[in-house]
Amino acid sequence: MSITRYCVGDQGPAISEIRDHLVRLGLLGPVNSNVFDDEVFNAVKLFQQQRGLSVDGIVGSDTWKRLDEAVWSLGDRVLSYQVGNLIHGDDVGQLQQRLTQLGFSPGNVDGIFGKRTEKAAKEFQRAIGVMDDGIVGVHTIMGLNRLNRTVAGGNAAALREKLKHETKRTGIANRTILLDIGSDPFIDKYLADQTTQIATKIVKLIEGRLAALGTNVLVTHSSDGRDSTITRADFANESAADLVLSVQIGVADDAAISGVLGYFFAGTHGYSLLGEEFAQLIVAELLDCTDFGGGEVLGKSWPLLRATVMPAVRIDLGFITSPTDAQLLAKPANLTAAADAAVAALAKFFAPLS
Repeated sequence: MSITRYCVGDQGPAISEIRDHLVRLGLLGPVNSNVFDDEVFNAVKLFQQQRGLSVDGIVGSDTWKRLDEAVWSLGDRVLSYQVGNLIHGDDVGQLQQRLTQLGFSPGNVDGIFGKRTEKAAKEFQRAIGVMDDGIVGVHTIMGLNRLNRTVAGGNAAALREKLKHETKRTGIANRTILLDIGSDPFIDKYLADQTTQIATKIVKLIEGRLAALGTNVLVTHSSDGRDSTITRADFANESAADLVLSVQIGVADDAAISGVLGYFFAGTHGYSLLGEEFAQLIVAELLDCTDFGGGEVLGKSWPLLRATVMPAVRIDLGFITSPTDAQLLAKPANLTAAADAAVAALAKFFAPLS
């Protein structure tokens, strides 16, 4: 299906497919229609809210992909690692959850069948005595169903992520940090240029400070040829970065929305404990060091947060659409303070345990 952006008033075969997915997910009643009406709008908003997406009631590329992923359950299809065309879906998330519960680590429970999920699947297959080809078909699923059990005491994947991070707490000097200059592709070009310019200034300030501390710094942005967040996530994974920090300036329809927002990965099947921890840390530092009025930390499943194997956090530093924040963003001293706050948060996050 060719994706543009579907909203109230649209009609045609694509809308019929969207409606069918929403019906299968129990979010919409079965009605023979190909119209994107108010009921579809409300169902899409509910789906977006459940999946940690931006809630606007519009079916764009991200929402369509998640709708397509959501209709799969473990056993509906054969799963395997496909280079260059990774399988995404709720069935993959269910597989990752079960492998984690049984002590085979697939990495993040993110619904993406990557190398680590293949490795965990092979280890499980060897354990149950079936061919260890990493292809999850009927025999592997039967083995999972026989051995499936729950783990008491919390999210096993999140706890494993936490333990792995302890080995990296040797200081900021020997770490690799990927800084991403974020931008919203759906906003007015004038606002997009403004927000990109400010985010770039902040990232450059952070980069200079980290380099002076001996940190290996990588910088990405859509203008560098990696025109999608999923491509930049792939680059972060290939570069074995220890953390991804995306800096963006917020844009909102309501001029009253202001302050600092921090986002970490939280999806249907899992979340990033370290992402949440760093998001809380950097928001607190930003509020202490700058004049922005308030802050909040939220879980989202946007591609850059979801597809990275390391902790990834996006910060919206103020809203250009807020008169108060716009004044703060125009002051170089506030941008400098924001960069200092980000570096302080990173240093604390990787500080050796006492």
